[in-house]
Amino acid sequence: IEDQRGDSEDSMLAEVRVPLKPIEGGDEGYWADAQDVSEQLQKGPSRIDGAAKVYTKRGKYKQYFLRITDTGEALCQSANLKVASDRTLEIVIETVS
Repeated sequence: IEDQRGDSEDSMLAEVRVPLKPIEGGDEGYWADAQDVSEQLQKGPSRIDGAAKVYTKRGKYKQYFLRITDTGEALCQSANLKVASDRTLEIVIETVS
């Protein structure tokens, strides 16, 4: 997790357990559901506090999958997040503008 809010970037590691589906068609890696990732992330000690937008990269594109409101409400819907073959998912946290 790379938190880009504030003046300095914080890098963190969080381990969450979610169901993974193998990617078919010759591509390496797995699919994870954004809702599962968001729920497990927000349950643990590495939960995201404060207003934020959260994304992962999918090729050259930012794939936003979670928004945390000023009141701490997590807004997320089901979407496929691409997990690397080593079962890692790089997540970036941005300030809500």
